[in-house]
Amino acid sequence: MITCTLKQVLKRKGWTRYRLQKESGITFPTLYSMFYGKSKGYSAGVLNRLCATLHCKPGDLLKWEPDRFPRLRKHRK
Repeated sequence: MITCTLKQVLKRKGWTRYRLQKESGITFPTLYSMFYGKSKGYSAGVLNRLCATLHCKPGDLLKWEPDRFPRLRKHRK
């Protein structure tokens, strides 16, 4: 599962969501869903704006974690 680490990045930089919204132009609901890990998908345009504003790479904002309970697939022959 891919998770967003925006909360940690902002904390490390000492920024607020309000400052990020004003400087990046990204809507508050989008930032809110990314900040709290509720986002289902990550737009390339939004990631581009975040990286340009925060001077970071997409890998700093996104983290891959293996699924906690992966579904077992039965292979049929």
